[in-house]
Amino acid sequence: MRRTYRYRLYPTPAQAAALHEQVDEACRLYNAALDERRAAWRMNRISIGYLDQSNQLKAIRAAGHVGVANFAACEDVLRRVDKAFGAIFRRVKAGQ
Repeated sequence: MRRTYRYRLYPTPAQAAALHEQVDEACRLYNAALDERRAAWRMNRISIGYLDQSNQLKAIRAAGHVGVANFAACEDVLRRVDKAFGAIFRRVKAGQ
């Protein structure tokens, strides 16, 4: 049997603001990754995948354009974009 634990956070106002900033930054990264995929397809009919965007991520973070806490969190955002695209195309292929 698996047990799960739920931890309740009681952040201070400064901590809550920092957490919201991290979520907002992850949202901006998600939207930028989505926009990059759409633009690549519209302009050049090129399909961009997770690996392409993940390889670009190191340089983007080094330039200071992404303020998400760590690299793994950024990769998770890109995986979510890839998963969403996979689900869309799977449904299109199934005729739904």
